[in-house]
Amino acid sequence: MKKPFVSIIVLNWNGKHYIHDCLQSIKKFTPKGHYEVIVIDNGSKDGSVPMLQRMKQQGFLHKLVLNKENLGFSTGNNQGFKESNGEFFFMLNNDTLVTENWLENLLKAAEKYPSAAAIGAKIIDKPMWETNNYQLLPDRERMTTCGGAMLMRKKAVKKIGVLDAEHFSPIYGEETDWCYRARNSGFKIMETDKSIIIHFGSHDTTKQAGRKKQFILMNTNRLKAMLFNLTLPEFMRHVPGLGLIFVNGLKRGEAVWLLQAYWNNIKNLGTIMRERKKRSAKLF
Repeated sequence: MKKPFVSIIVLNWNGKHYIHDCLQSIKKFTPKGHYEVIVIDNGSKDGSVPMLQRMKQQGFLHKLVLNKENLGFSTGNNQGFKESNGEFFFMLNNDTLVTENWLENLLKAAEKYPSAAAIGAKIIDKPMWETNNYQLLPDRERMTTCGGAMLMRKKAVKKIGVLDAEHFSPIYGEETDWCYRARNSGFKIMETDKSIIIHFGSHDTTKQAGRKKQFILMNTNRLKAMLFNLTLPEFMRHVPGLGLIFVNGLKRGEAVWLLQAYWNNIKNLGTIMRERKKRSAKLF
């Protein structure tokens, strides 16, 4: 049986060292002839571009899209989808390393779960990887999975649509929103720990936004994704988790930031209701 062809999409913004090692790991641990690497550079000024151009000549990547400015996660990955030739898209953060058999095991999961629109890999922070301080779980169905290491079926993207760059820019909430839309369209979202991705940390977003802005944006957009897509019973199942986030925010002095994120959605209630209606209409 012919192996599926996979388009690996990696965004970069001033992450020269990270993406260099990321691309090297892809070439080392991925079967030749069954994938392409597409790098979207979001206006880097740290010398990433000439390095990526050299790595393209050396065969570490196949396509390089150069944006003049940082267009964000959704727009960048959507550009990657347009450039892709694969039956599957794999969105991968630049501050990661892939490991042995990572892609083969993702594709086995995709074959095992044909109704899955997306399959998330196991993301392990580098210190935990180095100390073996992690647990591997059986495959499981999830409401959402992380967009930093996510395999997506091209046919599912065609049915559901691409990432929502209008409402989830520059980052956060976009993959959550897409996964909710996928589930509402009848697909499943799966995760497998048989495919392991090592993660260095939130390099781009922390550097770009700062901790306060990053925290507010993350919680604003994740709540927005819930309000756009979830039924009332589904939303109520998330209330305990939201309460725990608030309690932890109180302990860390972040409660005011969290309230700002909630207020951002209250102010945006008209748009939220219009989007809920629009998304519901697409299902019928």
